[in-house]
Amino acid sequence: MRAEPETHIARARADVFDYISNGQRLPEYVSDFASVRQRSTGAAGPGTEYAYKLERGAEGTFRWSEFERPSRLAWEGPAVKAGPGSTMAPAGYWELHEEGHSTRVKLAMTPRAGGLFKLLGPLMSLRTRRENAQALSRLKARLEGTTPTT
Repeated sequence: MRAEPETHIARARADVFDYISNGQRLPEYVSDFASVRQRSTGAAGPGTEYAYKLERGAEGTFRWSEFERPSRLAWEGPAVKAGPGSTMAPAGYWELHEEGHSTRVKLAMTPRAGGLFKLLGPLMSLRTRRENAQALSRLKARLEGTTPTT
């Protein structure tokens, strides 16, 4: 399963990176997250670990596996039980590119599915693509001070 929506945000690339690298802000623009809290100490950086709870009740952790300010941020985490006989291991990355006075933001979700979720991959990809586009719209609105378009 892979979903890679993009958007342009009228903010400097470093500003966008600093915002998304604070994992505790995920619930502000990704509706799947009920809460996220930093487990490790110090400022966000390579290896920073977060604990999360999803709206559907699943709980798990992820860490920043790549932290290349201001252009790339990647995460990964252990598999979480996500239903009878199914697991999902969070993984993905952000890519940020300067384009004039704005930043092109790409969100690539690359979770590792197990069990029934592996069979449902194509259906889940469609749902994930739609949800990620909505998350990018909310992120854009938050950083630009406007109203989301989705």
